[in-house]
Amino acid sequence: MRLVPLGNRALLKPLEPEEKMSAGGIVLPDGVKNEKALQAEVLAVGPDEKIGVSEGNVVLIPRHSGSELEWDRQKLLIIKATDILAVIEKT
Repeated sequence: MRLVPLGNRALLKPLEPEEKMSAGGIVLPDGVKNEKALQAEVLAVGPDEKIGVSEGNVVLIPRHSGSELEWDRQKLLIIKATDILAVIEKT
């Protein structure tokens, strides 16, 4: 089975954030980092031609946006294209 988003939505797989350390070398827990934007990989996009991202892109999204779901034992997000902040391009 395959999960295909509708309209202007994208199916995303959140990427694990890097472990952060304070200047003193203390590892900061996830709760401290939760206010920053989240990186995610685009797994599928809806049929809307104006969505602006494609499969395989890495994007930046607000931390608490979209709808969370579990599919094939993976935690995924379905998000509207208008909630995607940026595409991260590798240089």
